[in-house]
Amino acid sequence: SSTQNPEKTRCRAALDILATKTLYFDWSEQWASIHDGNTSQLGGLKPGSREDSKAPKLRWVGLFNAGSNKRIQPPPLVQASFAAGTVPTTAEVVEALRAQVDAA
Repeated sequence: SSTQNPEKTRCRAALDILATKTLYFDWSEQWASIHDGNTSQLGGLKPGSREDSKAPKLRWVGLFNAGSNKRIQPPPLVQASFAAGTVPTTAEVVEALRAQVDAA
């Protein structure tokens, strides 16, 4: 669309930077920060991941506002899911989140 949503712009800029990194995900039941998600470069955003506790145990990756303590602040601005047991690559995560930003 022609109207620019500032949140979308922030998310896209952060995803462009994350695309250049190798991210390591923590698949716990609670949202956890993703390692090597340098918050300082992401305009106050931070990636996180979690895994559903119940079947089919989808895995989720999201982009969050980061608090003053650099911790992720749920709920995520955007999130994308992956099948149980999947270990998505950084590129797959960025692509999935970009699609969610575009669809929002």
